[in-house]
Amino acid sequence: MNLLRGTSLLFVLILTVLVQNAVLQSIIAGYAPGISGMGFVNENDCLTDELLADYSLSNAIECARTCRPEEPKTCYYKFVIERYPVNGQACNLCMPNATNTLCPNCQCVPGDGTQRMALTVNRMIPGPTIQVCKGDYVVVDVQNLLKSDSVTVHWHGILQHDSPHYDGVPHLTQCPIMIHDTFRYQFFANNWGTHLWHAHTATQKLDGVFGSFIVRSPPQDEPYQNLYDFDLANHVIVINDWFKEEATSRFPGRRAGVVHQNPDAFLINGKGRFIDPSNATSNIPFEVITVGANQRYRFRLINSFCTVCPAQLTIEGHSLTVIASDGQPMQPVVVDSIVSLAGERYDFVINTNQTPGAYWIQLRGLDDNAYNGIQQLALLQYEGASTTPKTKEPTFDNPIPHDLVLDIANSVCNSTVNYICGNGLNNALSVDPDILKKEPDVKLYLSIAMQNYKPEEVFVPNTYKNFLVPSPKWIVATTINNISSAGTSSPPLTQLEDTPADAFCNIENLPPHCHPGALCTCIHLIKIPLNSIVEIILIDEFDTVSVRHPFHLHGYVFYVMGLGQPLGATTSSNTTNKMTLEYFKELEKKNQIERNFVSPQGKDDIPIPNNGYAIIRFRANNPGYWLFHCHQIFHHLAGMEVILQVGEVSDMPKPPENFPRCGNFKPKIQSFTKQYGFEK
Repeated sequence: MNLLRGTSLLFVLILTVLVQNAVLQSIIAGYAPGISGMGFVNENDCLTDELLADYSLSNAIECARTCRPEEPKTCYYKFVIERYPVNGQACNLCMPNATNTLCPNCQCVPGDGTQRMALTVNRMIPGPTIQVCKGDYVVVDVQNLLKSDSVTVHWHGILQHDSPHYDGVPHLTQCPIMIHDTFRYQFFANNWGTHLWHAHTATQKLDGVFGSFIVRSPPQDEPYQNLYDFDLANHVIVINDWFKEEATSRFPGRRAGVVHQNPDAFLINGKGRFIDPSNATSNIPFEVITVGANQRYRFRLINSFCTVCPAQLTIEGHSLTVIASDGQPMQPVVVDSIVSLAGERYDFVINTNQTPGAYWIQLRGLDDNAYNGIQQLALLQYEGASTTPKTKEPTFDNPIPHDLVLDIANSVCNSTVNYICGNGLNNALSVDPDILKKEPDVKLYLSIAMQNYKPEEVFVPNTYKNFLVPSPKWIVATTINNISSAGTSSPPLTQLEDTPADAFCNIENLPPHCHPGALCTCIHLIKIPLNSIVEIILIDEFDTVSVRHPFHLHGYVFYVMGLGQPLGATTSSNTTNKMTLEYFKELEKKNQIERNFVSPQGKDDIPIPNNGYAIIRFRANNPGYWLFHCHQIFHHLAGMEVILQVGEVSDMPKPPENFPRCGNFKPKIQSFTKQYGFEK
């Protein structure tokens, strides 16, 4: 078996050399999309005991391949999650780069050079990339070595048709994985595109448990295969926000010291440099992404942020032809930079037709995070050219020039031609005609807000309200329709009988302890008929300047029917134009809310314009319990989520055999005398 695997590795290496040979590139360009292009990777680093014991399983290198109409593979991965030092002693031995994202052959986690503890998968940040072909069967063993924390992993963007038990939401689709336990996720990668995986427990994603998940199709099935020559495994750009300390130190928050929950730094593919108040910088090298001259490359941008910060990516001297969002093809738009928020993904093509050299890649924080000027840099490096850019290092205040920006939830889109926003995106594929009908079967208004508490309302003996401290003055809960959602102790997908029916609630069914118009804490759940066309209208009632909320829907791709911030609209009952549910409905009655009934873009993560709205639609054809939540981790933890129950329990797939169970243990209290035999 090792001989066969070695033969496979040799083939990959030979093919990679051919791809990099400029003489042969024109010959094989038609086959290039999907070639791994990993360089010289030691395949033995990918082999685990499970792979050595079962030859029917394919390893990470074998699965990151050019996709053909062939028999699918069973792709096996092992994720070991542990608490691990950043910029520790291992960094004296090696420095990771783009060629070892498949297999963990360097245990240095550089970060931004700050020494701190992090949570890692296989001692990597980002964790190992999963790159497979559509139709492959993906098996991931997640082993928890965190000592003090349970964990689950969500496969963000994978629809999990017929496999909702592996969606990775704690206490909703599965029990959390306890210390020393291993949970085996297994599902088909049936929807192609650029996705990601990440922890869905507490703040663990913010501390390092995340990575890329790419599902390719055969080139003939790619709508824009003619626009690029190469789709390489090491042309994935994963960006994340980063703290100088573990994220649990900032939830629920402090009243003094570091009181904010904004990031301290950004990382690009796990690397970056910090600048401290004395202007000292770390010695971590910039991430370098290599390209050949005069070629067209498909890049995949994955935003793994957790905070409220939008990020603007610009590549010096190169325009970006955006061809997909959240794994969904879109009619191409050519821009100079892309703004993304937590959970979003964008695929774009760059033409390397500039003078060979090194070019800056700049990542800048916007909105509420612009005040501290956070940015991060990387390099686009032409093969054989100088490694030093000819231009000065860009700064936050003197960024790389950008005339046209893709920023789908920008609030100034109605007043400038320099931005392409959500209403300017159109789908590249045909859209279900029922999505485009005038009225949906189910229409849900979800207003998101922040409810302020007084300290004496929170800190009451024998009460334990969920709260967030976003500043020294504010104690808040985050809500949807005035409900701050509470979690279940057992997954309703497998143990519905363990949760009392009256524990679930929604705006039309509040528990006795809640009152209309007042903050309510309960398990927020909305039932949706199977196969219905559902429209959700998200309305931002946050009384906060420059904050945009990205909402992610598990189990579905939805269509963006409309986005807006109607500052120019007027109403007799709302002269200040502050967005509220009532204001939106009044605008709707006046036909001042536009919807795209022609070719709405598909997504699974939608940012809501600040003080604005987002309208999405989907066909509810995937039965299960699916989470819909703000992807800013602190807002999510403070209650901004709702469970969508699609279909009846009888419609949902049966749980896998011997699926783990969890929940409360509250047996009847036995008297001391009876328990120990002292009773007469």
